[in-house]
Amino acid sequence: MIEPASSTEIASQLLECYEQSMAVYPVGGQTALDYGLPATTVGIAVSTKAIDQVIDFPVRDLTITVEAGIPMQRLAKLLEAEGLMLPLDVPQAVQATLGGVIATNTNGPRRFGLGTVRDYVIGIEAVNGKGQLFHGGGRVVKNVAGYDFCKLLTGSLGTLGVITAVTVKVKPISEQTTTVVAVVPNGHSGETAIASMLVSEATPVAVQWLQGECWQQLCGGGSKAAGQSIMAIQLAGTTVDVDWSQATVLRELKAAGLTDGSILDPSQQQALWSAVCEFPANEAELVIQVQTVSSGVVEIIAKCCELNADCVIQAAAGDGVVTVAFEQLPTGGISSALIAELAPLAARFHGNVVTLKNPQAVEVTAGSMWGRLSAPLSIMQSVKEQFDPRGILNPGRFIFK
Repeated sequence: MIEPASSTEIASQLLECYEQSMAVYPVGGQTALDYGLPATTVGIAVSTKAIDQVIDFPVRDLTITVEAGIPMQRLAKLLEAEGLMLPLDVPQAVQATLGGVIATNTNGPRRFGLGTVRDYVIGIEAVNGKGQLFHGGGRVVKNVAGYDFCKLLTGSLGTLGVITAVTVKVKPISEQTTTVVAVVPNGHSGETAIASMLVSEATPVAVQWLQGECWQQLCGGGSKAAGQSIMAIQLAGTTVDVDWSQATVLRELKAAGLTDGSILDPSQQQALWSAVCEFPANEAELVIQVQTVSSGVVEIIAKCCELNADCVIQAAAGDGVVTVAFEQLPTGGISSALIAELAPLAARFHGNVVTLKNPQAVEVTAGSMWGRLSAPLSIMQSVKEQFDPRGILNPGRFIFK
């Protein structure tokens, strides 16, 4: 592994690799190495660890430009000192880098009310597979070919370019944050509650469905007995707004049929949301994510429990993103569970199933890893060839061969 100290050094290294047709594997904080197909081509890992400085921070403009290797926790502390935040809530924030978060399109629980990675990246600099530095953003959002680089590179898994610098929008930290939790007694009540949160006057920041014994104590224990699903609603704003919102949400959840509604104390709230953020990094045998619509969440959860009754679930219910950890691999095998059973159900709700972690690389295929593609591969391949004509960037790890 090499650690270039600047974007120009990265460009120089990639040019050399391009000329030799040598594979390049971009890495940041190395927190998502299980995400993607195993590498099969010998090559060189290019780390962004050494490019981690602040380039520009005009606080009044509510933007910050940083090098891509900056760890998310350090970025959060820099912003917090100015009363600001970047609400992406990623796991392993001490190690995870901003460039890696963008490349993997990692989003946390507050995506419901505060948006996703694509909503915050407004400028980007990267090096393509020919060793050429390119950038977009600000007033020049698209290049002459019409590409929106910020959106194009988000979720590209380093296959179009090595991200070297990023400009993001930031927000003021909310005056107060609180969390309402309630028991979901059955699927019908859960569906009703999710639907009510989508149109709630309280405008929640996060709407989570949590299933599995590990969530019970975090949500206050007591009447929230093992085996019951929990709905957790995060609210943020001024003290007056939050006080009104929590009363409103408690009333709406009760009307939907949920029971045992309560407010978490500050320490419980911090512990819960920390666990929710870290959940995708779960050390389970298999961690998958079903990306669907909110109306499909309850059926998706039921199917996952049918595949393995002991699975643990953290669902961004308002967004239709269901993350599932299987401590034991599904009976019948991964291909049968994901491709034959879960994927068709997800497709009914215009969704897809992807694998976040499969550390033992059991039954790893493009189908079990990425599910069905959202666009024809030929179109994506043509874009890939413009950025990386020799296919040296992360070969075999993503959808491209």
